[in-house]
Amino acid sequence: MNLRARTVCALNLHVGDIVIPDHGPRRRVTMHRLQGAHPVVVVQYEGIPGASTLYPLSMPILIECDDDAPPIHQERGR
Repeated sequence: MNLRARTVCALNLHVGDIVIPDHGPRRRVTMHRLQGAHPVVVVQYEGIPGASTLYPLSMPILIECDDDAPPIHQERGR
């Protein structure tokens, strides 16, 4: 099984995604929600109980994905 990475906006993270940070170990997302009047994304990671990280909605985040996973957007023939 090969692994590859792709970039998603913080708003599009899902529980179970593995985030590849700029520094430090990779972390699995265990909670993802919106919070506040000017919404931010609140994310908690496996192995860091009770600690939350806040991201702007459109912040790009690098995640791991399987080669076997179906693509989110399929290109149409022209």
